Amino acid sequence: MLRIAGKGDKLRADVFPDSFYFKRGDDMKRIALLLAATLLLSGGTAFATATTQKWTTGWDNFGEPLDLAHSKIVWSVSATRKLTLTFTLVGATPTKLYQVSLNFFCNTFPATFGQFPTERNADGSCIQLTRQGVTATAAEAEVGVVFTDIHGKGSFKVVIGPVASGTYELEFFARNGAGCDVAGGGGNDVNHCEADFQSPGPFGTATTIVVP
Repeated sequence: MLRIAGKGDKLRADVFPDSFYFKRGDDMKRIALLLAATLLLSGGTAFATATTQKWTTGWDNFGEPLDLAHSKIVWSVSATRKLTLTFTLVGATPTKLYQVSLNFFCNTFPATFGQFPTERNADGSCIQLTRQGVTATAAEAEVGVVFTDIHGKGSFKVVIGPVASGTYELEFFARNGAGCDVAGGGGNDVNHCEADFQSPGPFGTATTIVVP
């Protein structure tokens, strides 16, 4: 809040921390600079506003336990082209690893998404998949692992970037274990690679993320 004090006014000791006081006659240029900086800061904050979306089951397994009301993904994009993701699982299987991944719907896709490699065909074209009766071409990026505690609760946060500018159509999903398409872990078998949870779902329904 901007407040203008009159000549000879005394500033109270209980001035709120969100208030800025100027005495009449102060250099108006300072006031203009303060207002410009405030507008710039508010614009940057608005751009990075977080989006929250819920998990649903599938697209491979539909019996894995999860509290759908309290499990979520939170994501935001910064002006510096960084994508921040937080994956939260509540009521999942206790002390279990869930590898979290991004499934991009595409025709062609780059070899990397931020600092992570992508899974696609050797010529850069996207891989054809059929799930839940829907056929689409996609590329995938493995970005981390959620490890649940004894109550089946866990979360994982990652900052990806800088990401190439563009519009991305994707689904988030959590695998049935860890180690799929990465070194170490359980390996590339159906017990680890199948999707337990997806968002938004069903398969083929995309979240749109725009990177400036």
